[in-house]
Amino acid sequence: MAITPTDTLTYDVRDSVAYVMMNRPKSMNALNRELQRAIAEAFEQADADPGVLAVVLGGEGGRAFCAGGDLKDVASRIESGESITGGASKTVKAHPKVAKPGTLPGMDQVNACSKPTIAAIDGYAMGGGLELALYCDIRLATRQSQFALPEPKRHLLSGPAFVHLSRMIPLGEAMYMELTGRRLDAERAFKFGLVQEVYDTRDDLNKGVEAVLAEIRENSPLAVQFLKRVIKDGRDMTVEQHWKFAEMFAYTLENTEDALEGPKAFAEKRKPEWKMR
Repeated sequence: MAITPTDTLTYDVRDSVAYVMMNRPKSMNALNRELQRAIAEAFEQADADPGVLAVVLGGEGGRAFCAGGDLKDVASRIESGESITGGASKTVKAHPKVAKPGTLPGMDQVNACSKPTIAAIDGYAMGGGLELALYCDIRLATRQSQFALPEPKRHLLSGPAFVHLSRMIPLGEAMYMELTGRRLDAERAFKFGLVQEVYDTRDDLNKGVEAVLAEIRENSPLAVQFLKRVIKDGRDMTVEQHWKFAEMFAYTLENTEDALEGPKAFAEKRKPEWKMR
């Protein structure tokens, strides 16, 4: 599937990595319908491309990763009776279909991507922008970055954040963010694990992203993708269920060509040549 041409997003594949860059700098990369569709298409394409081993999501402009939902767009949709959550229109009276958390264009595709995903955060990551980052596997940020879930200030509930945030960070920190809407700086976000690394400048961030990608590339692509599936899909299982779930993937890995390549390359003191089969 080819990416639909758009001014709101750029998509570039370099060295087996798909770089997806939100490109509405004048609006601090706020999410309108066009950008959401473009993100969805970009991640679907990256996921389907066997030449892509990882995906980086970032924002142009230097002020924001993504400032959240475009409130002008949100207001227009509410006035027209359109649901902003993906459920039924508010004009439906009886037994409306309630959308599941996270059923928003773009976010579903980021969450479903089988390849490792990195959010490169420089500036504001607010509301839906923070939620996009939460769906990525790894979050790296500049020191100037700020994080917030300001939805209740606009009579809204956060989307996937209220499902996932308290599973990723301490409950008290999640409640603090959700109930106050206060902005948190990168140092505090790093302290409780919302982001994995903090860098002084955007250039340092880009170097950090490339360093993490280099480490990912050293690993078996199939093992990385299987690990991602086992960890994400199994985190709400019991320990016994999680083990059994993981055993299915371990058995599959053992019956691939790369199962021999890993230990053979180690014994021969060379880098593995992964065939992904």
